[in-house]
Amino acid sequence: MVRGLGTYFSFLCAAAMAGAGLARGLAQQVSVGQQAVSVVLKHYALNPLAFDPKTGKPLPGDGVWSVIKTPPATCPQAEAPCVEVFYEVPAESVRCSWTVLLNPDGADGSFLDENDDAEHYLLREVSGGEAAAQVDTRKRPIYSPIAILAHVGGVVVINVLVGKSGDVQNAYYLSGPSMLMGASVDAASHWTFKPLTVGTRAVPYTIRIEFTYHTTGPGDAKVEKMTP
Repeated sequence: MVRGLGTYFSFLCAAAMAGAGLARGLAQQVSVGQQAVSVVLKHYALNPLAFDPKTGKPLPGDGVWSVIKTPPATCPQAEAPCVEVFYEVPAESVRCSWTVLLNPDGADGSFLDENDDAEHYLLREVSGGEAAAQVDTRKRPIYSPIAILAHVGGVVVINVLVGKSGDVQNAYYLSGPSMLMGASVDAASHWTFKPLTVGTRAVPYTIRIEFTYHTTGPGDAKVEKMTP
């Protein structure tokens, strides 16, 4: 087990374990567990809008990570490592879990299942090619005439929270020229996305949208790029 969302975890091995074979098996399990937790940390973040009913605050990031040795029933009959990962915050009676199927190199993996606590308290972060595939419809921002007159251009980054049905539940500004913030947030709020599933469960997720503005003044202004 390990404490904290931003760290790897280590196992406290019993000193009394006998036999070299058992020791090797445990070392392999520890490695697989570390890889699986890393995959979860790579693709999930705490949901700042999900409040614990006991505290009225978002779930703290100082919980405990663990894995179980026996692959769950959702794991396929394959040679690739597949484990169930847990993130627990005992004080809040929260126990999030994911079934993770690791890639052969262990650097990444896929999620076969997650429980209700994981869905509620953490958000899947979708990026790269996966993000582009999730986009259904886009809306281009309206370039503010005042920003054009002021020759304000650049890249504006917006983070959107996508609900289970693919609708945008929240869009908020991350970075870029503040004069272009309002138009960017408004446009991002009107994008639509495909639902994302983990196993058979539709889950909320986040995607970052980048709008690239360019202008040299009136008559030469456009939103050159929208990604993903």
